[in-house]
Amino acid sequence: MTVRDLLRFPEPGADFHLHLSAFVDEFRRASVPRREAMIASGPDRSGAMEGLIAAVVSALCREVGMEAPAWLAGIHSPEPFFAFPARSFALRLRLMLEAPPPFRARNVFVPATFLARA
Repeated sequence: MTVRDLLRFPEPGADFHLHLSAFVDEFRRASVPRREAMIASGPDRSGAMEGLIAAVVSALCREVGMEAPAWLAGIHSPEPFFAFPARSFALRLRLMLEAPPPFRARNVFVPATFLARA
């Protein structure tokens, strides 16, 4: 699976989260050349989903100590984006405070454990 595969989903939902989890698992198990291939090509523009995917790639690159692809530099969510339904002010505030730096930097807000896997 590649970043381009994830970009086929226009909005977060059950299918997207399943594919995102599969991407994260595959990236963590992959060899360095395979990881590079998975993230070589990214979105052409910014948007909510693009910002979320860019944040995931940035966080994974930090996690494994590899250089992030150049395309990450300009990708973000133009408006605050909550990857989970966060209707209450308290939940939105919590997500804004605990989102990991690669997500906050792209205006994307998720729980601190967003990339944690059992």
